[in-house]
Amino acid sequence: MTTSVTLEALKAAEAPADLLRALKELKNAVIGNTWKKVEYAGDDALLSFLLGLLVPPAPGDDLSVDLVAETAVIIGALGSAGSLTLRPLLAARAPERILAVICALPPSPERHSLHPGARRMLPPLLRALRNVLGATADAVWGHMWGVGAEPKVVGTGLVGEDVIMPARVGPKGNVAEWKAEASAALVLVFEPQNYTALLGLLDACADPVVLLPLYQLLARLIQLPSHREALGLHPTSSVGTDSDAPPFLTSHLLETIANWFIPGRKPNAKLLEAALDLLAALVKGQPRVASYIREWSATTPIAISTDEEPMPFPDVAVFVQLMETGPPGVRIAVAGCLTHVLKAIKSSPPRERSIISLTNVNLTNLNLLSVIVKLMRTEAVEERVKLCFVLAALVSDDERLQKAAAEQGCPNLLISMLIQVDADEARGELGHDAASRMREAVLIALAALAFNHEPTRSLIADASPPVLPLVCAALSHPSYGVRAAACSLARALSRTVAIVRTSIVDSGVGEEVVAALKREVTRRRAEPSDGPIDPEGDDGMDISLEEELGDRSWTVEVAATATICNLVTNFSPLKDKLLANGGLELLVELTASSHEPLALNALWALKNVTYHAGEPLKADVMTALGWDTLRRFLSPETPKTLRAQALDMLQNLLDDQTPTEMNRTVDALGLEFVINVVADSIRPTVDVDLDLCEPGLFILSHLALGNERLRSVITGRVELLESLSSTLNVPYDEVRIPALRALRHLVESNSRSHRPRQAVVDLLQPYQLKTRVRELAESDSVTVRQGAVSLLNLLDRARG
Repeated sequence: MTTSVTLEALKAAEAPADLLRALKELKNAVIGNTWKKVEYAGDDALLSFLLGLLVPPAPGDDLSVDLVAETAVIIGALGSAGSLTLRPLLAARAPERILAVICALPPSPERHSLHPGARRMLPPLLRALRNVLGATADAVWGHMWGVGAEPKVVGTGLVGEDVIMPARVGPKGNVAEWKAEASAALVLVFEPQNYTALLGLLDACADPVVLLPLYQLLARLIQLPSHREALGLHPTSSVGTDSDAPPFLTSHLLETIANWFIPGRKPNAKLLEAALDLLAALVKGQPRVASYIREWSATTPIAISTDEEPMPFPDVAVFVQLMETGPPGVRIAVAGCLTHVLKAIKSSPPRERSIISLTNVNLTNLNLLSVIVKLMRTEAVEERVKLCFVLAALVSDDERLQKAAAEQGCPNLLISMLIQVDADEARGELGHDAASRMREAVLIALAALAFNHEPTRSLIADASPPVLPLVCAALSHPSYGVRAAACSLARALSRTVAIVRTSIVDSGVGEEVVAALKREVTRRRAEPSDGPIDPEGDDGMDISLEEELGDRSWTVEVAATATICNLVTNFSPLKDKLLANGGLELLVELTASSHEPLALNALWALKNVTYHAGEPLKADVMTALGWDTLRRFLSPETPKTLRAQALDMLQNLLDDQTPTEMNRTVDALGLEFVINVVADSIRPTVDVDLDLCEPGLFILSHLALGNERLRSVITGRVELLESLSSTLNVPYDEVRIPALRALRHLVESNSRSHRPRQAVVDLLQPYQLKTRVRELAESDSVTVRQGAVSLLNLLDRARG
């Protein structure tokens, strides 16, 4: 094989100079040749030999420095092939070998400087680390700007095979081992000795060839909030220094950005873009980092400021200036960075948020939205893809911004872009990968714009040319990113009842969402298990989609079930059709998924199925689900999100039941178990859990309407009555309403006579209900007021 010949040539080198020449020949062979990269990465012996050359050189050994640099270039080239060469590189621990060399770089005698040998080795070492770990992040977490077409690589035609699939490379092993290797590689950078060494480079070298790959590496890997807080607020580039010092990395990035405006200095657009991307990654969901960014002032004069009065950098005008005058990549990076800053500020605790001028934040949001829409009208496809994702992040969960975007014509612009994608792809003006990412980005943006804004939903549903056929087609697209984005848009549209009853039914989108879910489940059932891969058999050479995508393989199923939640409500004409032909059983099956978000959505859908349902449908649901399963979901050991949905479901099952029907439901679960579940959910805590307390109180109010056996068990539990009494003091109407209802049902003999049960009134006498209920009768909430007045009337009619 070619690789064995290459390895023999490297081993035959008698002197370091000969080895260096052989490495350069190998480098020239792999750069720009994807086939060679795949072939060489798949040769374990060759890869092991190359990584063996990555050792810290002795001081003054320039030839060893060149060997390390040349080898790093080759590893970086192999890593640039992404998932095609990722497995063997991780199995050989390439990231650890690279980091070990970086950590052992010889120090310079001059402070805040690098040794000359280190200056030559660092750029290729950092690029290699960026390429390998960037590909690992893409495989585990997903691509940053859209999934794209199905992964494959076209060969050079020189070897005789035109298409190489990712499955044909990689070490023999199982899925669990691969995932463990990938996960371990992604946290290497955040080990103290590693990130200390990497941050130290920022202090020692201002050369863009060092800073650029380092910025890009950190920006891609900072995913966990703990990583963002640790790096964004770390005081210096060294460990164990003054914690009151300003955050080193954040300050460094702000200074790098400020350097763009220094007169006479030639700016580096790529470096500025990377700095903004890293700053955006640091500030995502971190109010403290966002607060520091807003307070920071550059000591260097910026833009129109003077030497005597420098302009504070985080001023809105500076960001807007960058977005309006900078290169396209910089504009988008500023938009993404500012979006994360503003969203982090809005997510800060109320007392901290009060210090910030929310008026300025709101104005900035609107300014940013205008710039994004303006850029989307002028930029090319790749820039538009990024802008769509930034737009979706900006307007998500903000009805005011969604309305403002509609007023600026943004939905119409996105609709025209979605229609244009098909035409451009058919004419060959847009490649399949770019077209896939464009569809995904536009669908995500439309879903975000429509989620809380009904006029935008109507605009999309009634668009001409029609958009819903494109959504329907996207639900069966080869790219899972497109399928998931189409589900998200369908979910947003389904939030309008009229659209569910008309457009979603007529277009077939609703049924296609269910069909898409069934296809995903069928595909997963057919996947090979996580057992060892057979290197000889054809089946063993296939990488399952779950194995290739990690948690992202659940993306479509999670998005589809979230949509189905809105399609199985009592007002949906699709409800009966979706539940037929195994639909109900499918939802039940998904509640057992190992992926909690999918199990949550499936349980949520079943909860919606039982809402205002008749007894026959409730019986069908419980026959499919099973009482033991519901009991497991209700138990305290279950994650809170799932337990809350199970409580809601039990509330729906008990709703409108006769005492006899309620008896059957309670007996199926166990009376003692049900009472304990209710007691646990409404037990008073420092911060009441609305997700559990509210349905728990409604369940209690239903049980209070049951027979004497149920009521006597409730009134016989002193701690339950104490908790019920305490909920009247909770300052949330969502709790007060069912609490008043539960108390009224306990006190009231029946709904016709409205006579009080004197024994219950006497039992509740120590809790001084009248005084507190009178206060609630003055509530601003009409529902609370009505509930309080009804309960007061009952109590007033009782003796004493």
